[in-house]
This record gives sequence, C-alpha cells and structure tokens, in this order.
Amino acid sequence: MNKKSLLIVLLQTIIIIILFWMLVFYGKDEYEDFQQEQEEEIETPNRVSEKEGISSITLSPATQKNSGIKTDVVQAIAFEGEIKSYGNVVNIDGLIDAKTLYLNLTSELNLSNASQAQNQAQYERLKALNADDKNVSDRAVQEAQALVNADAAKRNATIAQIKQLKESTQLKWGNALAQLVFASKPPAHLQALLTRNNVLVQVGLPLNTATPKVGSSIQITPLNASSQAILAHYVSPATQSDQSGFGKTYYYTAPADLLRIGMRVNAEIDPNANDAKQGVVIPNSAVVWYAGKAWAYFKEDDNHFIRKPIDTDTEIEEGWFNQAIAADSIVVTSGAQLLLSEEFKYQIKNENED
Repeated sequence: MNKKSLLIVLLQTIIIIILFWMLVFYGKDEYEDFQQEQEEEIETPNRVSEKEGISSITLSPATQKNSGIKTDVVQAIAFEGEIKSYGNVVNIDGLIDAKTLYLNLTSELNLSNASQAQNQAQYERLKALNADDKNVSDRAVQEAQALVNADAAKRNATIAQIKQLKESTQLKWGNALAQLVFASKPPAHLQALLTRNNVLVQVGLPLNTATPKVGSSIQITPLNASSQAILAHYVSPATQSDQSGFGKTYYYTAPADLLRIGMRVNAEIDPNANDAKQGVVIPNSAVVWYAGKAWAYFKEDDNHFIRKPIDTDTEIEEGWFNQAIAADSIVVTSGAQLLLSEEFKYQIKNENED
C-alpha cells in the first residue's frame, strides 16, 4: 500500500471516530429526555393528603393486608401508679433563731409585767400618802408615775415585737411549723427538730396531685443512694418553691440518722384511690419516634390513618398511659413505621416541588 492510500484510510478512520462521538453527544440528551418522559408517565400513587395541617394516609384494605398492617382497640383503664418526685433537707436555723428570740422576748415581757405590777403598787401607795396631808411629796408621786409609764411602754414594745415575730414566722414557715416556736407543747415530731433528732424535708409534688392528708407519710431515700427507705411524716404545705421550681411543695419530718441539711432526696408517694386517673394504654409496638417525639397512627375509617402525639411521661408494663387519647380508638400495632415512611416520602416530594 502506497503512502496516498494509507493517508486516505487514516482520514476515513478519523472521520468515523468524529461521527461516532457526535452521535454519542447528541444522542445522550435525547436519551435523558426519553427517560424523564417515561418516569413522568409512571407516577407513584399519592397516598397522603393534608387537611387543616393534619396528614391522612389512605390505604385500601388489600394494601393494608399485603403491607402487614395490624390494628387494635385501646381500652379505658384507671391508673393509680406511684408518684415519684424529689425533695431536699431544709435548714431550720431560722426557726431556731425565732424560738430563741421568742423565749427572750417572753422573758422580757414577764419581767416588765412584774416590774409594772410592783411599781403600780408603789405608785398607788405614794399617791394615797400624798393625798393624806402631803405625807409624801408631789415629786415622789410623779417619779412613781414615771416608772409605771416606763414599764407600760416597755411592755407594749415587747408585745409588739412578739406579734411581729409571730407574723413573720408564720409567713415564712406556715402555721404548723410556727407551733415549734410559739406553742408550749408542739407535736413530738416537730419538737424533735429542735433536738436535731429529726430533719425538715421539703418535697415537690406534681401540680395535679392532691394535698397530702394530716397524718400521712411518704418514703424518701438520699439521692443516688441505695440505703433503705426512710419514713417521712407530713407537716404542712411549704411556703417556698422547690429549688427546681417543680410543682407544689410540702414539708415533712424524718429521722436525721442518714439525712443532712442540703441533701437531695428521692420521694415516693402512694396516691389516694380517689385520685385514680382515667385514660388508655398505648402498646409499645404502636409507638414510633419522629423529630424527638413519640407518635402513633390511628385508624379513622376503613382506608384512612392519621398520626397523633403520644405522652411518654407515664410508662407501665403494657406500654404508655395516656389521657389525651379517646377510649376505643383504633391504633396501628404493626406497620406504623411503614406509615411514617409513606408520610415522610410525601413531605419530601412536596418540598422538592416547592
């Protein structure tokens, strides 16, 4: 083959290669357009609709069966679970100081009363002598009168101090603990606070908990301790909130053996039978977690399901106790995760369209 023929063959080869790549380049766009048309023709059925911000998933009975979706009816129950809370051992130095001050003021009042009685008698005697031909001078009578008036002023000032002390103590500690300061014989469990045989414990209870009854008790244990539970006796409502601001607070007394001022404690309270809560149990298998919250799907009719939030504050053996869900509601116990995936796909599709 001569050089001319070889050059012709080489040029033909180059032309063929160029034509091939042109075909690939232009054919690519046509192929992608074709694929997109095919995908648009095969639309995924839209099973999710939204009304007033609530998503509803539609599945035919046949699809439900093929997808393994199972449901159950939630039943109403009365829940009387144990209430668990926290508390702390309170410093009662303020009560002890008030007791000391009250005793001092009472002593001063007794001295004032005795002094006033003595000076009053002296004044009456001198006044009678002065009236009997001036057997004593007017000055002596006036000095006796001044002593009586001074005793009365001191007595009134002491009475005012005692009244103010009572009012401030009752305001800060409540009437029950005020007995410890002002009563001659306070209850034994309160008296033991002064001798440090008992400590005062402030416990916070949920807002919907009934006020403890007089004579009632609870079990407390030091926080993070495995010691035996300590019996604490109810005293009165507390006048200050808990350190954490939790619920309503109440005072209890408890033996001081294992407790120290400032110590945090666990508290367990048995609720009254009259305070049983009415609600339903959502099975564990029905709960799905999404966006950090617990949810369950409920069947509205033969074909529709909606998602509702589940309260996980109270866990029992069968699942979660809820008061916001109506009894006889039909909950999805198997396949809830599939429904959540279907709803999530719908949300993604809407975001992409936007």
